[in-house]
Formats: sequence, structure tokens, C-alpha cells
Amino acid sequence: MREFKLFSLCLVVIFLAAMQLAIAGPPNVKGGPLKKGDELKNNPAKVLNSKRPDAPWIMDWYGPDGGYMDSGGFAKTKGKDLIKEGSGGKLTEVELSTMAGLLKTKSVMLDGWGKHLMKGAKPPAKGDWRVVSLGKGPADAGGRNMSSRYGMPCQNNFDTYQIIVVNAPSKMKAIMSPAQDDHAQIWINGAKWFNDDRWTGHPTEVDFDVEVTLEKGANVLSYRCGEGGGHDYANLHFDAATMGKVQIYPKKGQSKGVFLEQIGNLGTAVSPRDRASSIWGDIKSAK
Repeated sequence: MREFKLFSLCLVVIFLAAMQLAIAGPPNVKGGPLKKGDELKNNPAKVLNSKRPDAPWIMDWYGPDGGYMDSGGFAKTKGKDLIKEGSGGKLTEVELSTMAGLLKTKSVMLDGWGKHLMKGAKPPAKGDWRVVSLGKGPADAGGRNMSSRYGMPCQNNFDTYQIIVVNAPSKMKAIMSPAQDDHAQIWINGAKWFNDDRWTGHPTEVDFDVEVTLEKGANVLSYRCGEGGGHDYANLHFDAATMGKVQIYPKKGQSKGVFLEQIGNLGTAVSPRDRASSIWGDIKSAK
């Protein structure tokens, strides 16, 4: 009986290990972020073609209240800073992936998109920002979560941005796994870590497991996706080990104000030990 239990335990361990590999890793992309000047070079690693319906996909994001429409296709917009265009230079897409830039969205709008501002979104797009949900799962809405998140049918030739804040307990390596249709670009803390202008073929299919660095505290990740035609989706998950350690914002259904307040407090949190050290330092400097 003991041998049988040990054998069963071994099978469980092997199964869990296999599931972990099916979810993410080992990474086939290392050495990031992309070097300056190479931001639009595609990833040279061999694609994985790994379908992961049960991975811990992130479904709640923060972003514009509508996409950048009638773009002419992602091949034309991939080198354009649409955030800079929409904000009249008050914010850039690189800044948007930093805490200082993200907090600017409290007042900085994208109404400068003008004729490109999404028409027909529900509620109407005004160039503001809000928390959006990608649905019940990564394949929800038939693999069209970029258009359906705005209450619209399938759209062609448009770009979207979606942002999360990953609060890490310490500096750590993580594996980031995107699935997209069509052109994905991802920044973390002001550095571009990913560029791929090819669709993955399915909303739960991952081509690249990308090793990234998360700093201790709040890490801002901005995910831009340019859609050409047909399906439109932008999904992402981290490896299971990372998901078990970090906190991710926004939370489902949050308002813009609550989300910005929560992430603003992440950078100012002080532990009792840090507070005591700070007070002692103030006392010494006052002498």
C-alpha cells in the first residue's frame, strides 16, 4: 500500500510539472528588453505554437474608452506613437508604461485622436480612460475581445492599448506569455520587451514565452495591439509561479478613480520598519 501511495504521488508530481510546462516555459526568449533602435524588430526565436486554454489569463485591464480607428492597418501605425498624437504631446506610449505616466491619465485625455476616435462604442468613446474586461475567457466573443470590449461587432484596421499594474513582493524574473491578433508591442516600466507583427492563430495560442524582469513594488505593463482584419484579440498570462506571488490591478469592475487611487498608493506604502527608520533618520538630521 505504501508503494502504491508513493507511486500515485509521483504521478501527481509528474502531472503537475507537465501542466506547469503547458502553461509557460521554459522561456524561448531571453536577454530583454529590446535594445534602443531595435524596438520594431520581430523576435527571432522559434515560435512555440502552444495552445493554453487553462492558463491564468489576465482578463481585466485599464485603457482608452475606445480604439484608434481607421488606422490604415497596423503596418502603417506600428511606428507611430498614438498616445502622443491623441494627448497632444502631454503623454507618450513609453511614459504610459511608467507609474508617473499612467497617473497622468487622471486628467490627460486622448480626444486628439479626432476622426480616429471610435464611433459607436458603448458607452460612447470620448478619449477618456476606463477599466475594461476582455470577457469570461480569452476565447470569449469568438476571439474578438478588442472590439467586443467596447460593445461593438468585429472591426478592421484599428489599434488598442491595455494596461495592468503588477505589484511584486521583490525583484524577480517572470515569464510573460502573450497571444495576439495582429501586431503586439509590450512595454514594462518604460522599456519595450516584446514586438511581434504576426498573429498567433488562436486566442489561447502562445508563440513566445518571454523572460522579463519585475522590480519590487508596482510594475506598469502596457500592451498595444494593432488589428488588420478578421479576428482581434490581445491576451496575456504570466507563469503560474509569478501569478502566485504578485497582485495585479485593476480589479474587475473598478472605476477609473478607484484604480488610479489604488495604484498611486502602491508606490507610497511604507512598512512599520521603514517608517521607524525614517523617523530615526529625521531625528538625527534635526540635531
